[in-house]
Amino acid sequence: MVLRKIYKIMDALKETKIHVGDDDFKVEDFKTNSMLIFTIANACIRNRMLLLYGGMGANKTTLVNVIGSRLSNIPYSEITSTMITGHPEQTEEKTIGFIDLRQWISNNKNENIKVIWTKWAKSRWKVIDEINRFPPGKQNLFIDILRSKQISYSGQTLKTDDVRMFSTMNPEFKSTYPLDEALIDRISACVPAYQPSYKLLLDLLSRPSDIEDLVDTIPTLTEEEFNSLPSLVDNIKFPPLLQVVTAALIRDFVIIERAPNYDKTQLTPSSKPSKGLLTRHTKSKYYGNLNIISWQVDEGLSVRVLFDLRDFTKAIAFLRGSKEATLSDLKAVAPYVIWHRITPNETVYNVPPYYGANKLEFAKELVEKSINITLTERAEINTIFTQANDNIISIDEGIRKLANFEDPLARFDMIKF
Repeated sequence: MVLRKIYKIMDALKETKIHVGDDDFKVEDFKTNSMLIFTIANACIRNRMLLLYGGMGANKTTLVNVIGSRLSNIPYSEITSTMITGHPEQTEEKTIGFIDLRQWISNNKNENIKVIWTKWAKSRWKVIDEINRFPPGKQNLFIDILRSKQISYSGQTLKTDDVRMFSTMNPEFKSTYPLDEALIDRISACVPAYQPSYKLLLDLLSRPSDIEDLVDTIPTLTEEEFNSLPSLVDNIKFPPLLQVVTAALIRDFVIIERAPNYDKTQLTPSSKPSKGLLTRHTKSKYYGNLNIISWQVDEGLSVRVLFDLRDFTKAIAFLRGSKEATLSDLKAVAPYVIWHRITPNETVYNVPPYYGANKLEFAKELVEKSINITLTERAEINTIFTQANDNIISIDEGIRKLANFEDPLARFDMIKF
């Protein structure tokens, strides 16, 4: 069984001390390390990018390469040689491919000139180390791969519709660049990479510095088993309750408009909650109400987040041996899918208990709040909306009933629909 082999790989990583870390990720009785489980979860889904974010020496790159070696059954040395590392002067020729000039010499008509693709370009396991050392212009390459599922160079294309993409990122230094906002939105999940505690540092001292021989002792999946992972995740059920909760969660971040929803460039610094927010809601009862989630962040979430939430929730459910995703799966996954995509309102973020730090915990609170509202206060609202949508009650009656609720989801979405 594939899942049993994955558990053996996870156990071996801990036993060999190739990866050490606290069990900081919990779904019901299932406890494990967040870096470990999300790296494997991303390997179970096609065409997503996982970002491991944290200080130097937190085992980000090694973990991704070792798991890539064991899941795809490729030698560790080959996986590491495939990886690309961020550098301002990194060229396309070194990253994705080049044309051997000798082809022109042997072919005067310039026919059938072919791009020689790099190992990274052809690999299904794509690792981008220190992604924020690529300048913004070169970050567009990764956006294109995630958007169009292909790499283009010199008029030729290479299909990349079955890849697992991973990136690592250290905090901002003098030699780093901000990540492009379009790229951030295409990073499906972001997991903090914590520095080892005192006890774990002691454990690491008993591990050899060269781990290649240790990697060979860890079990692997077969190619067939690795290829089966996406379909196994697809088969996990995502029940209607989770669909309602997920859709409501996305809307909670954007329901109070701060700019026309077709042009977010109009969301200027002066039109953000933390800067005063001058919008058509200035005189409304919702203005400045920090009980409304969309007032606690400076920008909303895109539709991509909807699918990332669904797919990573299903992947985690699969990895803990369930045939159906649960509310607990969604609650555990959602903060990691959301936190890197938002900018908290300084009014609520720069005070206790956050003090302007720990954005992941801030996102967890917002997720918990949204889900609890949907399950309790919105239960009747959703019932009315469903009845009107299914013609159990008339549209006019549905509108009259929904008008009795102050919830902006009822006022701005359901009644309008």
